[in-house]
Amino acid sequence: MGPFHPHPLRPPPRIERTEEKAIIALVLGILSMGCAGPIAGVPAIILGSLARRDIDQSSGTRTGRAIAAAGIASGLFGTGLGFVIMLCVVGAVLAPDSPEDTASLPPTAEPASVATDEPLPPPIPVTPAPAPAGTRSYGSLEVIDLDDTRGLRAQLVEITQRSGGRKIVLQTYAKASAICEAVDAALPDKRMQGALANVTLVRVDVDEYDTELRQMKIETATAPWFYKLDAKGNPTDALSAEAWETDAPENMAPVLRRFIHRAAPRRR
Repeated sequence: MGPFHPHPLRPPPRIERTEEKAIIALVLGILSMGCAGPIAGVPAIILGSLARRDIDQSSGTRTGRAIAAAGIASGLFGTGLGFVIMLCVVGAVLAPDSPEDTASLPPTAEPASVATDEPLPPPIPVTPAPAPAGTRSYGSLEVIDLDDTRGLRAQLVEITQRSGGRKIVLQTYAKASAICEAVDAALPDKRMQGALANVTLVRVDVDEYDTELRQMKIETATAPWFYKLDAKGNPTDALSAEAWETDAPENMAPVLRRFIHRAAPRRR
């Protein structure tokens, strides 16, 4: 009889099962990205973390680590998305009323005046300063043609006194000049109105006021020239029509805009 060889004992087969908390974490994470937000997202993060810890300590008997990680990730995303939506809703509720909303409100009734026996004094009429003859407007641009029967200085003083903060620009004008006619024809153009917004353009005939223009050191040999005037009617800066190329609004308007808004050069 041969030697006895006992059969070695085999370990029982290892049974693996998916961690339940990982599955629950994934379900809650998906719900948090839908409508539950932080209500389902926070438990998904907690259960997913606990599931990964239990899986690591199970010595391989439990699986589902990837499912737990997916539950944590979806929970984090759903929680963040829920907080963003919540902030948007709170901001919309606390935002002040828009001008359209306030404009639609009914006007408040004015208090009724109390009748008295004493007669009220008559209102004092306010007479606005009359505009000079030959005034025309294009939007906020005001164009004035001077009265050639009056002196230049006196009219400029009146115009500056009634300017009300508008910029005064003197433009020399010659009746036989094609460039002057082109500038005059371009004034109704929207681009010219934008470049000369809130400007009072005083057109001065170089033939009628040659002597006074020379006394003001204003060019009379060629026209048109543009001169910005100070509060006393003195020229501070000048621009010639040679600054642009073709006498068209698209060329004149940008040059005039820069001239109107640039700082006057310092006098030496």
